[in-house]
Amino acid sequence: MSTLPVADRPETQDSTAPATLATVLRGAMHLAFAVLLSLGVLRALTVDAVPSPLALAVAALVAAIYGTGTALAHRRRDPAEVSTTDLLLPSRGWVVALLGAWVVASLVSSAFVWIAFPLFFLVLFSLGRVTGPLALLLVALWAVLAPLAVGAQESLAVGEVLGPLVGAVFSLVAHTVWRRLLEESERNRRLVARLRAAQAELADSERRKGVAEERQRLAQDLHDTLAQGLNSIVLMSRAARTAHPEAGAEFSRIEDAARSNLADARGLVRDLAARAPQDGLEQVLRGVIDRTEQPGTTTRFTLRTDGEPYVPPPAVVETVQRAAQSLVANVLQHAQAERCVLTLAWWPDRVSLDVVDDGRGFDPAAVRRRRDGGDGLALLRSRIAAAGGTVAIDSRPGEGTAVGISLPMTREDL
Repeated sequence: MSTLPVADRPETQDSTAPATLATVLRGAMHLAFAVLLSLGVLRALTVDAVPSPLALAVAALVAAIYGTGTALAHRRRDPAEVSTTDLLLPSRGWVVALLGAWVVASLVSSAFVWIAFPLFFLVLFSLGRVTGPLALLLVALWAVLAPLAVGAQESLAVGEVLGPLVGAVFSLVAHTVWRRLLEESERNRRLVARLRAAQAELADSERRKGVAEERQRLAQDLHDTLAQGLNSIVLMSRAARTAHPEAGAEFSRIEDAARSNLADARGLVRDLAARAPQDGLEQVLRGVIDRTEQPGTTTRFTLRTDGEPYVPPPAVVETVQRAAQSLVANVLQHAQAERCVLTLAWWPDRVSLDVVDDGRGFDPAAVRRRRDGGDGLALLRSRIAAAGGTVAIDSRPGEGTAVGISLPMTREDL
């Protein structure tokens, strides 16, 4: 099908002027064609004395081609491909067939020559920037010379020469104005699209700024409350151990637990105080390992990667980072492992992280039944589920632990 060209064929137009003009122009062409064809039949029968069957036959041929083509143009299979500025022309072949029928009709009677006026617009809109004007010139010349070619007249009046030529020039000017209007409309549409994109980017920047400020506030609150409270427990247990040496072992365990939780709290404060991860996911995980492998850490951590890396959205990076921090902390606190391997795998439709240690392991079913523990795994499941992912845990007492998380990725994410 052939339609009036539109630059990128947007799904919606921001300006209604081209659409309104297209509707008016289609209506004007249909009306002009019907009126001029009817007048041609009437003149052929009365003035040129053409036999009725012949005049009606050629008129019916022209009308059938025109009507069939316009009807087919309105029955497009995919309405989403139709722009509101289209003239809805079926094809170039249709225009050529219509021109052939018109030439035949004008050979029967010169009265049909005046159908050339709507044909001027059709050839311009359907045959392209170069072929269209050339076809326009040929149609105008035939409209002028047809009466002489069929022998209906021996000479032409000034009006019979100027009429088609002036009509052709007017059609060319109107077509040029139409194209300029479309180009301007397309420029405006692209400008609006860029403005909307800039507005969305600004809104996203403001949202991220708000998130960063909230992270800073939360980090400060944790530092002023939880971290300070744990630090006070450490100091008090140390003082109590000195005052009550008979209970020194119990106070030492209290101090060790508080110190361990204090280290975790301070690590969380550092992470929250930082902005959302800007590095790649592999760099973020290496940072988690580097912060974990402090002096005195007996577990050796290794990071492996598999697949072709790509850039996931910041939300996915942060979710995987938090999951890795939680799992690594569990290994340090509970696993008593010598070695722990983190494997980051890139898939076409998802990204996954497996954390495998050779520690003492546990019974996952027992952790689910506990009321006084297992909060870390419950929070991990909740975080990953909120991101649309899954968590798989494989562990047995004495055989180590493997925890795998998987987050789906879509084309919109990439």
